[in-house]
Amino acid sequence: MGPGLALVVLGGTGLYALVHPRSPSAPAPTETRAPPSPTAPQATRAPAPRPAAPTAQATSPKAAVPTDDAEQKTRREAARQSARQYRAGRFNAFFRKEVFVEELARDGASRIDGLRSELADPTALQQLPADARFMENKPEPVLERMAMIDLLFELAPNEPAARDAMTSLALSPIDSGLSEPVKKGLVGEKYDLLFRLAQVDRQLAVDTYTRLDNPRLKSLLREALMAGLAESGASPAEVQRMTAHL
Repeated sequence: MGPGLALVVLGGTGLYALVHPRSPSAPAPTETRAPPSPTAPQATRAPAPRPAAPTAQATSPKAAVPTDDAEQKTRREAARQSARQYRAGRFNAFFRKEVFVEELARDGASRIDGLRSELADPTALQQLPADARFMENKPEPVLERMAMIDLLFELAPNEPAARDAMTSLALSPIDSGLSEPVKKGLVGEKYDLLFRLAQVDRQLAVDTYTRLDNPRLKSLLREALMAGLAESGASPAEVQRMTAHL
């Protein structure tokens, strides 16, 4: 086997570098390495990795939902109970409204949030019979929701959160897919909310009315604003001044 063929075979087996011919006069190359730097880290055997310490599992947002839902459900049920007690108390000679409202205010934002959430959900109205009338012989759910608006009105003078709730409920859009009786019921509630809000905070009521983006609803609620301003003690001249731009 000639030297050329041997190189090919040995190169194919990975041994080419071991039999590569060198010139007799050429000194064998020596590998030079830079002297180790005093600051260079010395190679040491890596210690066995320690087992990772258990870390706290991040709470999944979905895991918190049941708790939030349960809390919201509790708030809404408390709002319904307060409305029923308020309605029943008004026909009781020993009922002291001021004391009742004061105790209600101690619950703070949680009770107001329950009232707002309950009024924002029209399910109770949707469950009424199709021939239910909201103007005459009002059904129990309608009376209960009216009492909730009364409670927001009673809390509003001293609770900004109650005024915010009245504003947001008055401005919330009405789903076009709802039945006509339910729509009329919700319009009636917005009328009551704006009428009551004007008695507590005139300017806020005017600003809320200005923000209504439905022309038809705006036309229906204009009377509520005017009547509420008059009920608040504003003179006709003052009402005219506050509403001249509307």
